[in-house]
Parts: sequence; C-alpha cells; structure tokens
Amino acid sequence: MRSERARRACLLAFLLALGPLRPAPAEVVEAILAVVQERPILLSEVRVVQEVRGLGREPALEALIDERLMFEQAARLPQSAMSDIEIDRGVAGLLASKPGLAGRVAESDLRRLVRRQGTILKFVEFRFRPQVRVPDGLPAEERDAEVRRALDERIEAWVKELRAGAEIRYPRPE
Repeated sequence: MRSERARRACLLAFLLALGPLRPAPAEVVEAILAVVQERPILLSEVRVVQEVRGLGREPALEALIDERLMFEQAARLPQSAMSDIEIDRGVAGLLASKPGLAGRVAESDLRRLVRRQGTILKFVEFRFRPQVRVPDGLPAEERDAEVRRALDERIEAWVKELRAGAEIRYPRPE
C-alpha cells in the first residue's frame, strides 16, 4: 500500500514538473473548399494549383472552379481528349520548366492537372479558334497578339456563361 502511494506521488511530481500540457495545433489535411455542380473541390487540389501557378489560396480556388466548369464541357467533345502520350509530354514539359515541382507535387496530381488543362486547350482550339478573324497584312507578331486577345475575350465570355449556369457553393468554415 505504501509503495502504491509512493508511485502515485512520484507520477504526480513528474507530471507537475512537465508543466501544463497543450495539445499540438491541429493541421488540416483535407477540406472541401467549394462544391461545383455537386462535386467537391478539395484543399489538396487547390494546393496543386497554388504550387504550379504560384497563386494564393483564393485565386487558386477560383481558377480551379473555372477549370472544373470548362473541363466538364470540354470533356464531352471527343476531339478534346488527351492521349497518355500527350499527358506524359505535358508533365515532362511542366517539370522541365518548373523542376522544383518534382519533390512537392505528386505525379498523379500533375497528370490530372495536365489532362484537365490540355483538354480545355484542345476544346478552345476546336470551338473558338475558327471564329477568330484578324485583318490580313498584319505582321506575324501583331497577328498572334490579336488572335490571343480575341481568344481571351471568347474564353472570358464562355467562363462567365458557365458560372452563370453553374451551382457553386462555398461551405462555411467551422
């Protein structure tokens, strides 16, 4: 009985010597940041866009929402499909231009990003490029700039239209 009291006293003294214990701050591993057309956009997906594009969390989330909406429509067009070879080339090009991504972003995440963005680019080329008309006689540099400007305008209008018809929800943080 006496040794039991002595053990408890030692344990109590040890715990008091440690001081007040505070739990380590919790790290959020995954969270739903938005729901687009009943499909969640996860924190991990936003982090990939942040890493690749060098954006803050909110701009990366908004960019990902736009991409999700464009990809949903673009993926319906067979001409927009990305082959495995095209995805491999896209990932290799991305890693060549940003070698630091190799250690920070999983290859599977990069493949998803390249597939999504490549599908959207193919769709834009197929749907919008034929509509672009530029004046003849422009130097090649000016002609390319005019084509990019016209495509950007069409893409902005398309995204605005997609967002207007989409159901986008932002869950309240707890």
